[in-house]
Amino acid sequence: MRSPLRLFGLGVVVFALATTGCSEVRGRRKIQEGNRLYRDGYYKEAVGAFEQAERFVPNFWVLWLNKGYTCRQMIIPGAKTPENMAAANCALAAFKRLQELKPDDPRGELLAFQTLFDADKYEELAKIYEERFQKNPRDVEAVTGLIQVYTKWNKLDESLEWHSKKAELQSNDPETQYSAGVYIWQQLLVHGGGQDKATYDPRLDPNKPKKKQIKIPPPFGGGDVVSQQRIDLADKGIEYLKRAVQLRPTYADAMIYTALLYRQKAYAYFDQPEEWQKCMNDAVEWHIKYLKQVGKPIPPNLKPNAAPASDNNDDNASSSSDDQPAADKATKKGKHGGGHKRKRGKR
Repeated sequence: MRSPLRLFGLGVVVFALATTGCSEVRGRRKIQEGNRLYRDGYYKEAVGAFEQAERFVPNFWVLWLNKGYTCRQMIIPGAKTPENMAAANCALAAFKRLQELKPDDPRGELLAFQTLFDADKYEELAKIYEERFQKNPRDVEAVTGLIQVYTKWNKLDESLEWHSKKAELQSNDPETQYSAGVYIWQQLLVHGGGQDKATYDPRLDPNKPKKKQIKIPPPFGGGDVVSQQRIDLADKGIEYLKRAVQLRPTYADAMIYTALLYRQKAYAYFDQPEEWQKCMNDAVEWHIKYLKQVGKPIPPNLKPNAAPASDNNDDNASSSSDDQPAADKATKKGKHGGGHKRKRGKR
């Protein structure tokens, strides 16, 4: 982002200093002092200089933009200290004042939202986006914002609710359907769908006596998605991904994630080997569709009713660098969403 001071140009700044009153000259000099301190990394001292400038040029929008930038640099994402919250409140107040003085400048709103995410003010963000949605139930940006807020807030049910709403609003957009399906796969993966489940085969060896075979499935932990909830979530994700393929028949990424979701669904059936096998067969079917779509050979052991490969096996597309879909395709970022990179102001 270009420096707001550079937008004026040095000649204009000098002219302003020469033709304005004494108070304004002092105020602008304090802003220049704050900018210099910012560049040198003295953020606390820079804020002090900007606060002094407020006495002289309280309506100069550059002051509030630069003060907001500086306060943001003092925020440590995730920290809950009084100093961190003070820095966040300082930045938010500055950007609010910027919006009042320069309502047509999009930076005020954008930087305020980014600051709310930095400070983990999820409740406030959710309230803002939900108010927008209530005013316009077809506001896709508001729905996307709510997805990002609840995802970062680790509220699975709420995030799923807004993913569903977005998929409904954009029912003919394959990317939106794909995003919802992949989100569900991500949640199942981290809530009880790891490597220990992927390598477990609940079937008994037909060539050995049943009484001598003891199968102990890997345990699920607290907070894991299990049983019928896992089945229902997987089915919902599969529905989204199949819709994506229906809308875009060559959508290879959606095909491989459909396979991966059938695997996640299978983990709910460790006590029902026949149902587990049905899910694994469906996973194999979609894996083969994927390989055909991308023009890759089908491994000899990739066939229905065969011993399943691990989710991280080289034969599985989810672990191959060539087959793994780009991570940033799994979720689409909105205008004010999370996962942003902090933008520093250049003075």
